[in-house]
Amino acid sequence: MANRKSGSVELSAVDRELQKVLSNGKVLIGSNETLKAFNNKEAKVIIHASNCPAVIRRVFEDAGGNGNGELIIYEYPANSIELGLACGKPYPIASLCITDTGNSEIARILTPNVQPKEKTLSISTR
Repeated sequence: MANRKSGSVELSAVDRELQKVLSNGKVLIGSNETLKAFNNKEAKVIIHASNCPAVIRRVFEDAGGNGNGELIIYEYPANSIELGLACGKPYPIASLCITDTGNSEIARILTPNVQPKEKTLSISTR
């Protein structure tokens, strides 16, 4: 399978870390479970498929959780069938919520990067 990228995050890296979370973290699968955890402020990471219903996506977007350090919202750059397969499930997953990242680095790789340090050039005027 080719490495796909969403922004600066490689999909293969997301899939790898998602497998770690599923093994030793806590994941709630499905839009209803995700919305409950979101409303209870238990969610650390929310991942929704590219074809997640707009009504559900809007709830997360309106909350403005992306990049505030408390909640990471990530649009998986593939549809719900592929997100389900990435989770090892034989059914589509429109959205999922991570409440415990276990020993994965998923929060780190999905956190939007802070502006990179600017390189300065020194010019000698001899």
